[in-house]
Amino acid sequence: MSDLDEDEKVRSVLADRGDSGQTPRHTLFYFYRGNFEGLAAAATKAGYKVHHTLNRDGVVLETTIAVDEEGFAPYAQQMQAWADEFDSEYDGWECEVVKQ
Repeated sequence: MSDLDEDEKVRSVLADRGDSGQTPRHTLFYFYRGNFEGLAAAATKAGYKVHHTLNRDGVVLETTIAVDEEGFAPYAQQMQAWADEFDSEYDGWECEVVKQ
């Protein structure tokens, strides 16, 4: 399944709960394996908060963004680019549900 399909799954769950994704909200992106130090440095420079997963086997990037399809597209592209650049596995994202 492609990342786009995964992104659509998350947006479908939001839509089922009355959330269009247009309101900015707390959003997390998950990465495993690879060059955590390089990824963390790039993400911090880009304005993300960065921390390790509980087991320290991954990195979580945090930001506040809209997650509707159009607004989210550049973030999805950036996450995949970082996964490629830092030899990491991008494992998707999650966010808060915001009732409009």
